[in-house]
Amino acid sequence: MLLFKVSELMCDDLFNRRKILRSLKLKKHKEFVTFLDKLKIMVILLVAICHCDCLKGQNYLEYQRILNRVDEDLITEDNSLALERLDSVFCQFDFIFAKHCLKALQISLVVNDSARANKWLAKSFEQGIPLAVIGLDSLACRSLQTSMTENTLALYDSLHRTYESRINPSLSRKIDSLLVIDQKYTRKVNDGFFLLRYTVYYKQWLRNNRRQFLIIREITKNYGFPGERLVGLGSQLEDSLSLRFFQRVGLDFLGDKRAYFMLLHYYSSPRKDLNNELMQSLINGYLPAYQYAAINDFMARWGRGIYGDYKYFNVWHIDPDKISLSDVNQRRHSIGLSDYDKQLRNEIIYNKRWNNRRALNGVILE
Repeated sequence: MLLFKVSELMCDDLFNRRKILRSLKLKKHKEFVTFLDKLKIMVILLVAICHCDCLKGQNYLEYQRILNRVDEDLITEDNSLALERLDSVFCQFDFIFAKHCLKALQISLVVNDSARANKWLAKSFEQGIPLAVIGLDSLACRSLQTSMTENTLALYDSLHRTYESRINPSLSRKIDSLLVIDQKYTRKVNDGFFLLRYTVYYKQWLRNNRRQFLIIREITKNYGFPGERLVGLGSQLEDSLSLRFFQRVGLDFLGDKRAYFMLLHYYSSPRKDLNNELMQSLINGYLPAYQYAAINDFMARWGRGIYGDYKYFNVWHIDPDKISLSDVNQRRHSIGLSDYDKQLRNEIIYNKRWNNRRALNGVILE
């Protein structure tokens, strides 16, 4: 918006100067000044138009819709069009989720596009993906074994420092500490002494969920949702246990889920929603669409209608009313998600890969 205000002031300045020139009857320079003024206005308008396109491109609802179309390209084996769409994401959006950088890298390697492979490998490093994680994927690991990416690999440390400078490390450590506490109480509820699970441990878990929600809400209001864009990928990719997890299940699950899981725990009982703040974070790229949808699924499933008539998105919990599928799809479209049947299709593809471990590391789908 600042650009438009500056542009208006510059146009006012031009108008005033032309009135002064006319009053002084400087006919000698009239044509020259008029040409320069017109040129200046044209430049201002072009910059404003470009700025409008840039602002429009930063809406992460559209980001998700582009990624949905990439999936359709992959299903029809049109890898070239998929890469063109991902190029548009690269140009339009300041932040790209790590999983999608890896996805673009995978497709680039499938078609042996060295320029794009270097571009997306560098972007993967900038988004915090360690070398060890890239080495876990049967497609992406090719980028570590070919001469065409030597220069990019040599820049790994500096690119990773770019990632570290982008995130908020103090908030990331805060979220890490909250997750440790969350897991302590969750394990007690799930695996603790059975006579104490729902008499003592469950009440402790609920109280802790409330404390952690208040912290997450405050962070969300001040900075945006504490997800991958704000706090990075966390320490989940730094220990051998996490690496073994991704090696076992594939990199489809790559991304930060710390605060997201804590909110799911919080909304496992009737609670007031945080949807206004979460929607703003979704639009600004601080919260993936599927996480917003899953949180609402929990409110629809466990809220009992106490604080509102929350609706399903069919990401985590499924609407028991099968007739309402068209309404579910409309809600999904409103936040950038594809139809529910396409989600099911992708899940079937993943399950087939799971059953055939050698094919587990196919190109990531939404």
